Amino acid sequence: MEINDTNQKEALFSPGCEPVVEDEERRRLLWLMAEYFRTIGYSDIKARLPGFMPPPVLSGTIEDHRPDFTCRQTDSAHTPIILEIVTPSMVDDALAENRWSLLGSAAKLYNAELHFVVPKWSPLGPVDAALKRRLARMELTVNRVWTV
Repeated sequence: MEINDTNQKEALFSPGCEPVVEDEERRRLLWLMAEYFRTIGYSDIKARLPGFMPPPVLSGTIEDHRPDFTCRQTDSAHTPIILEIVTPSMVDDALAENRWSLLGSAAKLYNAELHFVVPKWSPLGPVDAALKRRLARMELTVNRVWTV
């Protein structure tokens, strides 16, 4: 496959679109969540991990992004979940806003739940509270913030 458009090349090879998460801390949290959701019987699990089918890239107006994880719940509607892993350094990252907005728009479009996962402890302080404040400033509707 040859890609001629420079913007398309950048989107495919940007960290938000890579099929596997490279950051070790994010990957550990993603493994935990993938195993948890598999254990409780959720289906159509896609994760940015080795051995998993990666979630599809979402096309945005500014940038394209690939969710960290998607699956379907066991309820009668098989409600989709879009899940994002957030490390302490990402909470205040200006680049995250476009990504999270796109994930929020996709969740609305597909009637999915939007979940975020943060580490339980960080030398920088509680990550979940800082993330919730940032998401509230963005007016982003989130179904759950997991602390693991």
